[in-house]
Amino acid sequence: AAGAALQNIVVFDVYRGKGVDSSRKSIGLGLILQDVSRTLTDEETDAIVARVVSDLERECSATIRDR
Repeated sequence: AAGAALQNIVVFDVYRGKGVDSSRKSIGLGLILQDVSRTLTDEETDAIVARVVSDLERECSATIRDR
């Protein structure tokens, strides 16, 4: 979903416990996005993140946890 702009993905947190349904876990992901020829705009990175979230929702039944 992130396309060629995705350089790396990092799992920085996995949490199970209070506030998370016992059949689920909260996973923190860091996406490293980069275009080799120019700086990505905020709008471009926001669109990439939205596509990644959409694919995770569809493919893994993932949801964004309340902040």
